[in-house]
Amino acid sequence: MIKYIKDSIRELKHVVWPTREETRNYFITVVLVLLAFGIYLFIASTVFTKSLFGLKDIVDSKNVIETNTVIPETKVISDEALIPKVDSVKVETETVEVETETTK
Repeated sequence: MIKYIKDSIRELKHVVWPTREETRNYFITVVLVLLAFGIYLFIASTVFTKSLFGLKDIVDSKNVIETNTVIPETKVISDEALIPKVDSVKVETETVEVETETTK
């Protein structure tokens, strides 16, 4: 185990570490690439969503045109004929006493 640690330290001395400026440049590059990719995904998702909803609206409008054809023998009934009218509603209430531990 000690040999492994010594070998690891020896290998780390051979590593060429980037300078502070190189690290900053790499960081800025990564952030800009991520930002560009995020904007691309947002735009692509928005265009795809708008396209699907537009297609859905086109399909729905064709269905509305096809289903709104009136057959001459049918009789149209207004919505009011289907709803029963209620003049007033009488509600009766009753008071109930409940015994609890504190009222005993």
